[in-house]
Amino acid sequence: MTPYEEEYDAELVAERNSYLRELKSTLAEIESLILDLSSTESRIDYTGPLTRQIHTIKGTAGSLGLDLLSCAAHRMEDLFVRQQREQENNETFVDRLLAQNDLLAAIAAAYLAGDEQSLCEVRRRLAETTRPSSVVARDDGCLERVLIVETSSVTLQFCVKILNEFGAVQVTSVRDGYEALGCLLKERFDAVITSLQVLTIDGPSLVTVLRTIPGPNGATPVVLLTAAAGSLESTKTRPDFVVEKNLGLAAELRAILKQLARPDLQSDAASAELKERVLKKILLIDDSQEMHVLVGLSFKRFPEIEIVGVLDPTRALESARTETPDLILLDVQMTPVSGKDVMRDIKATPELSDIPVAFFTGNDDAAEKRELASLGAWQIFKKPFSPKTFSDQVLSLFEAR
Repeated sequence: MTPYEEEYDAELVAERNSYLRELKSTLAEIESLILDLSSTESRIDYTGPLTRQIHTIKGTAGSLGLDLLSCAAHRMEDLFVRQQREQENNETFVDRLLAQNDLLAAIAAAYLAGDEQSLCEVRRRLAETTRPSSVVARDDGCLERVLIVETSSVTLQFCVKILNEFGAVQVTSVRDGYEALGCLLKERFDAVITSLQVLTIDGPSLVTVLRTIPGPNGATPVVLLTAAAGSLESTKTRPDFVVEKNLGLAAELRAILKQLARPDLQSDAASAELKERVLKKILLIDDSQEMHVLVGLSFKRFPEIEIVGVLDPTRALESARTETPDLILLDVQMTPVSGKDVMRDIKATPELSDIPVAFFTGNDDAAEKRELASLGAWQIFKKPFSPKTFSDQVLSLFEAR
């Protein structure tokens, strides 16, 4: 494993643990919102913020490879659909939500403690209750068998968890490129995921051999994971997909697996939905020049995304109308107009009301978070944030919304 890959693994573990520690207070807020649902009159006020909180957990946990958290949050979302469909009584509905919230807390604690026994038990329970329709690829068998060639145990577990979301029935993992070649010459796989640097035969060399020697996997798609995509040798056969090992890995790998799982079932409607979710322009409204610099630094790796900055909040609505952004990042504390007032204006403007708006706030007060959610906030980002990981977090959540 290269120093770059070791650094990536360390960053991923640190990011996951930080998120898991913060999740405790988030789940306490969710529990409070669920208890508020006990009052029939308040359901309209609290259902929206509650579902947004759960949806955020599903997206963020998934992007960090915390598959059980993401799955449990998805089940929690399903409870709202079930309640509407079956008109389940309010008391039973609240009890189910509380039980699911307790499960989220237990999963988070097990992840943080490295309690594999508890995680395996939860995984077994969730698998027993998984509906067949929830499996993405199993209908057509496009991702039933996958080979992973990886020396890092953290990256391996990360990939396996994402593959489980796509219904991979059998995942085979090896650390050695020569051993991987032996498997590929004997058995057919639906996809291969390999790191650039593995033992004996590196990833690009493995691809070259696979494409030149007759065998059952001559046309099998190969995903190459690397810490530096620019370092690939032009003389070797290029893999079908190249994914950089950074905190945006989850979103990119999911997009590739989705394409591989259903290559011939992309309807026009699905294609249109994917286009709508492409993030091309962000409108940043903040009266602090420092925030504009930090956001710009964070998105420097994504030159295809345009950042339009607005320092004067009195020009926010005009700029939103002119720029028609895909996403608005909005600071809460601004003068002479607050972010909350800007948000009200945006939501009151028909042509802007559907644009997702995320707040920046340095306040950790639960009551303010509820207020921001009630105003229609898509996400709430706490200041200060790390420019190194912020853009990946935004892109992952935007894709999952």
